[in-house]
Amino acid sequence: MGLIKFILFILLIVVFFFLLKKFRKPSNTIAQQSSTNKMMACYTCKMHIPENEAIIQNSKTYCSVKCLEEV
Repeated sequence: MGLIKFILFILLIVVFFFLLKKFRKPSNTIAQQSSTNKMMACYTCKMHIPENEAIIQNSKTYCSVKCLEEV
């Protein structure tokens, strides 16, 4: 009877670590998704900025309103 309890205890530990690893994985993928943002060059000053921060007008990319107004 003691051997069965020992095997069940080891099995419980293995399942616990498997579940812990599975639930910690999504946080890593979220970080990877946010870091894969495409970099774009400003049409006026050529500075590179993330696509989600860019101002796009007439198929051209600008880093700020100032650069947009200079054209």
